[in-house]
Amino acid sequence: MVGAGIPSKLMDDRMGHEDGSVQARYSHVTQDMRHRLVTALTDLWEASLAARREMSPGSPVAALDRLLKMPA
Repeated sequence: MVGAGIPSKLMDDRMGHEDGSVQARYSHVTQDMRHRLVTALTDLWEASLAARREMSPGSPVAALDRLLKMPA
């Protein structure tokens, strides 16, 4: 259910638990979860960089300036 994105409260209800302790003990992180996390964080990073690029195409901070100059 975790891999399917089911909210934890609904999982607890489905399993007949009220406090979430069983779910916390027996659920685990899967490769798919890690992949979705990396994808979501990458999308946020790229969106924030695009928004910053719209404000100004350059920066006095060298590392940020290199990132802003990279193709979108």
